[in-house]
Amino acid sequence: MSDNNQKRTNKKQAPKNKKGIILGSSVAGLLLVGVGGYFAYQKYDENLRKDALISFMDSFEAKKFKEMPKTLSHASLKEQGLTEKELIEKYEAVFNGLNISDIKGNVASFKNDQFELTFQMQTPLGKLKNETYSGKLVKEGGKYKVDWNYSFIFPEMKKGDKVFMSTETPKRGEILDINKQPLATSHDYPQLGIIPNKLGEKKEKEKNIETISKNFDKSVDEINQLLEQPWVKEDSFVPIKTIPFEESTDKYQSTGITLASVNNRYYPLKEAAAQLIGYTGKVTAEEIEKDKALSGFEETGKTGLEAQFDKELRGKTGGKIEIVNKDGESQLAVIEEKKQDGKDVQLTIDSQIQRDAFTALNNLPGSTVVTAPNTGQLKAAVSSPSYDPNQFILGVSQKEYDQLAKDKANPFLARFSAGYAPGSTFKAITAAIGIDEKVTTPDKTREISGLKWQKDSSWGGYQVTRVSDVPSVNMNTALVYSDNIYFAQEALEMGSKKYLDGLKKFPFGEKMNIHIPMTPAQISNDEIKSDILLSDTAYGQGQLLVNPIQQAVMYSAFANEGEVVFPQIIKGKENTKKERAVSKEAANAVKKALIETVENENGTAHPLSNGDNQIAAKTGTAEIKEKQDTKGQENSFILAFDANESNYLVVSLIEDAKGTSAVEQNKEFIKQLKR
Repeated sequence: MSDNNQKRTNKKQAPKNKKGIILGSSVAGLLLVGVGGYFAYQKYDENLRKDALISFMDSFEAKKFKEMPKTLSHASLKEQGLTEKELIEKYEAVFNGLNISDIKGNVASFKNDQFELTFQMQTPLGKLKNETYSGKLVKEGGKYKVDWNYSFIFPEMKKGDKVFMSTETPKRGEILDINKQPLATSHDYPQLGIIPNKLGEKKEKEKNIETISKNFDKSVDEINQLLEQPWVKEDSFVPIKTIPFEESTDKYQSTGITLASVNNRYYPLKEAAAQLIGYTGKVTAEEIEKDKALSGFEETGKTGLEAQFDKELRGKTGGKIEIVNKDGESQLAVIEEKKQDGKDVQLTIDSQIQRDAFTALNNLPGSTVVTAPNTGQLKAAVSSPSYDPNQFILGVSQKEYDQLAKDKANPFLARFSAGYAPGSTFKAITAAIGIDEKVTTPDKTREISGLKWQKDSSWGGYQVTRVSDVPSVNMNTALVYSDNIYFAQEALEMGSKKYLDGLKKFPFGEKMNIHIPMTPAQISNDEIKSDILLSDTAYGQGQLLVNPIQQAVMYSAFANEGEVVFPQIIKGKENTKKERAVSKEAANAVKKALIETVENENGTAHPLSNGDNQIAAKTGTAEIKEKQDTKGQENSFILAFDANESNYLVVSLIEDAKGTSAVEQNKEFIKQLKR
């Protein structure tokens, strides 16, 4: 009875126990949801804080200072006594004004609301690494913001501090010639400027500005713009013109004008070496972007060797970026660097030879290159017509620059590194290749009739022409008379493969590391695939493109018993690179013929003769014309070298020679090289 009653009791209690279990589970579930929600919220809140910090870092790194106030606590700015506009101006003044770049940030630590950031950045004086910015985040308007103070400009800064940069400009190295004579140096120039408070008042001031306008060939508006520059004060010296130190300042003197002195780059050879040496100018934003070593205060080489050796010549700017307090007292140097003066660069160029070579061209469009063929030393590299690079140092006007740039004679062109068909001077190479291929000999004779010749009727209307109607021609007489037909026939007998193999022993397609930009010498656009092109190439035309420096290198084989000596332009860095282009026997045979080309009264190079067999030479003419039997532009060449001791080798050309020739124009210059 009792057992049955107990069972009943148990059955009645069962639902209560189940309900109790269900209720207990619900409470546990609520507790789990609460804990999970708490952690989710904490994670969400942490992400908000991280996002706020990253937003600050992003605007700092990208120097988007106008966006920075969005990431900062307004209350903290107010506490520091700054408006948003003033904050932006401070950051721009420091980081843009001092040209600080490549800012990269990293979160060093971040716990609760406290953080440490490290930044590295490039300054004009060098790189700053791991600048540590410590701070905290505060909640403002429901959002996390950086609690800002002055240490977020630089960590060491305090309220009222400022950042200053002072620089010390290094002395630019000089470019010297082989005798240590300056080719690029520095000099004090007279600088004329206006002191505003010396101009007088009202009508008197207007009158004095008008006088200055006339004396300096500047408009009144230009003068006023100079005087209205933000930095100008009443007692400031406002530069208006820097003039050559050889020029008198008398014509510029007037009320309000004061004379000062400024040290600038100077090029003693002026026009004679402009394209070779080049000139300097203020550093540009593009140059700073490419070269982080630039501070923005330098003069950099813009053209020529000034540009090629710029890093060695310019040295390194010194100075310091420092934090000063409101009284101007230095608190800390953020970075400090000593200046390093630039290094001098000594060339193999001889100033006197360079000047004489330029004078000999007499402003005709052309180029002269002089080498010491046994060492490869470049003694002169001249281009004409030219310009005075000192104009660019003093400040060339847009009008003056445009006149030079638009000049049809192209004074900016460095003709010594421009490719030309070398004309008949190239016959010396064809002769030497022919000897080595056992096709040509000095006494082998060809019977040639008339002034025109073609291989056969397959050439159509094309013919090879010559100047002198000499019926019986050997290698020597062909060089003396500069016979195109003879060398065309010799090349055809060799065949294009053998001839090309011979040409490729010369430095075609090779770069010449002499710090003068140039395109490698070219034989043809695509091998030599026709007899006509083979014939034309044999006497120095066709598709040959060889600049005067490359010609001098190739022709050095005849002064060096068959070895080509590569060029050098840096004194003391001897260039040991030599390549055998032709045999000793071939080189000497051609050299003997080139001496005869000078000494024989019928020789095209006879104007160089002193009757002493000391000069070997070959003239050349390359005609540029659109079609056969028409007259085209004729470029005149002369190759000449010391036949006894190989002390010098000259290659000179005159473009579109009219009324003169390269040999006539240079004969006195070449003769005096021997003396």
